[in-house]
Amino acid sequence: MRHIHRLTVRFGDCDPAGIAYFPRIYDWFHQAMETWFAEHLGTPYDVAIREWKLGFPAVKSEAEFKVPCALGDSLRIELTVPRLGTRSLDLAYRIHGEDGVLRATGQTTVVIVDLDPQSATHLRSIDPPPALAKALAHFTDPSNE
Repeated sequence: MRHIHRLTVRFGDCDPAGIAYFPRIYDWFHQAMETWFAEHLGTPYDVAIREWKLGFPAVKSEAEFKVPCALGDSLRIELTVPRLGTRSLDLAYRIHGEDGVLRATGQTTVVIVDLDPQSATHLRSIDPPPALAKALAHFTDPSNE
């Protein structure tokens, strides 16, 4: 399956040359991940953090910039999950302009961690709770394309 997150390049996203400053691409990847939680995994990202006490820190991240994104550009960020492990997953991203041109690609590996300070596994990797594991398995099942 795929998740699509749409956004418009804002003034604050750009460097003096009028194109998106490269760290903003990583922020856009994260925005896509956050909206993916609510739309495909059954819970908003903030609920997973604050109520479920789960964290999803990136342990590896990369991006390849192909065509600059400029002020006012409408972008479509596509998120897929090429690998689902027991306690980590890879998130792949493709950013396209409104014209369909591929602007950037990237991949992030995130680990599921326990954010409960009272837990013996605080800040350690853990298995996802059953509901999240089921939603992740559903999203990554090729028969759901």
